[in-house]
Amino acid sequence: MHSSISYTYVFYVLNEVFDRLKQVYLDTSVLGPVRLYSALDDVDQEFWTLFCALVDFQMPVVDILNPMLRGLVTWMEERNLKFIHLIWDEGLARKIFSSFRWVGGRGVNVGFTHRFVKIDDVVLLFRIFKKIIDEYASLKSIVMSTYEESLDREEPMENVLSTLVSIFRSYGGKPPLTPIKTSSTLKRLNLFMRWMVRPYPDLGLWNFIDKRHLLISLDEGLQRVLSRAFSFKVSLNWRGVLEATNFLRKIDPSDPAKYDYLLSRISIMGYCAKDISRSKCYLCPLIGICETSKFKPAPKTKALRGREQRIFEDFLKSYGHAFDDVKTEYPLGNYTADALLHKPNCETFIVEVEEELNYNAIGQVIVYQYLYFRTHGKIAKPAIICSKIRRDIKEACETEQGIKIIEVKNP
Repeated sequence: MHSSISYTYVFYVLNEVFDRLKQVYLDTSVLGPVRLYSALDDVDQEFWTLFCALVDFQMPVVDILNPMLRGLVTWMEERNLKFIHLIWDEGLARKIFSSFRWVGGRGVNVGFTHRFVKIDDVVLLFRIFKKIIDEYASLKSIVMSTYEESLDREEPMENVLSTLVSIFRSYGGKPPLTPIKTSSTLKRLNLFMRWMVRPYPDLGLWNFIDKRHLLISLDEGLQRVLSRAFSFKVSLNWRGVLEATNFLRKIDPSDPAKYDYLLSRISIMGYCAKDISRSKCYLCPLIGICETSKFKPAPKTKALRGREQRIFEDFLKSYGHAFDDVKTEYPLGNYTADALLHKPNCETFIVEVEEELNYNAIGQVIVYQYLYFRTHGKIAKPAIICSKIRRDIKEACETEQGIKIIEVKNP
C-alpha cells in the first residue's frame, strides 16, 4: 500500500463504508438468498448455505444467481419443503430442480440454470451431503473438532478446509461443485466459512471460530481491487489467499474477512472493471483511498466569489444556525477547501461549493476529507453544497460515497 495513505485512515474508510452499505449490498450478494431461507434446523441451514456458496461462481449474481435461488426458496416454501428434504430424496431433488420457476434475466425461467453446473452435478453433491450427515451428523461437528485440533497452527483454518476437501473427495466429489485441490484459492469454501462465522450481514452461527482466523475468499475480482486500490498484488492460488489475508489483517487483525464482503462488491458492481477504461471510479466508495484512480484536485487559492459565494451565503441563511463555527477557504496544505463547518455536537464537515453537482466535486471533497485527516488526525464528513442536482449523481454520492448533498434552491 502506498505510504501516503495510512492504515489508520484505510481502517476508518473501510469500516465506515461497510457499516453504511452492508444492508444495501445484500442485493448484490448470494448472501441475500442465504439469509432469505427459513431453515428447519441448524443442519438444514448449514447445508443450504454451503450449497449457495458452491454454486456462486462464473454466473451473474444480480441477474441470474440471486433471482434463481430466491425462486427456489419460494418454490420450496409454497410446497412446505425444506432444503434437507431434497438431500434425502434424490427423486424429489431432480423434480424440484427441473421444474421450479423463477423470474430473472430475460423473464420467467424454469429449473436450475448454471453455465458449468448441471442437475446431475447437484444430485451428486446431495449424495455427498447425505453421506456427511450419515457419518458426522453435521458439518459443524467436522469443522469444530478439526478447528479445535488445529489451534496450535499458524493458520487453523487451513487444516479445516483441507479436511473438508478430503471428505468431499473421499465421497466421490469432483469439480465443478466440490474442490479437489488444496493448492487452489478454495474461494467458495472460505466464503462459506465467513457466512457461517461472522455476524451480520453474515449468519454468525459458528461462534466457536475466532474471526481473526478466517481467510479471504480470493477470486479474480478481489485480486483486481486489491491491486488497483492498494497496489497489493497476489496470485490466484493458496499462497495468494494467505498473503491477501495477512494484508487485510494489517488493517484489522481481529476481523480481516469482514472486508471480503465490501471489496468483492466493488468488482461485481462494475466499479472496478476488468477493462479499466470501463471502470466507474466516481461511483466507487474507495475512491478516496484508491491508488489507481489517483484523483488530484486543482489547488484552489481564490476566495469564494460570484455565484458560489451567493450559494454559500444562502446556505448559511437556511442552515447556519446549526453550526457553531464556520470557516471559509480552509487551507489543506497546497489545497483549499471551500469551507469547514462545525456543529455543537462536534460533527465536522469539509465542504465543496459548486453551482451544479458534478463528478469533479465528488473527487474534490473526498480528497479534502483525507487531507484534513492527515493534517489533524480527525475525521471530517464530506459535504457538497450546490443549487443544481442530478438525482443519479446525488444517489451515488449519498449511497456509495457517504457524501452529504445539500441543495440550495434559487440562490
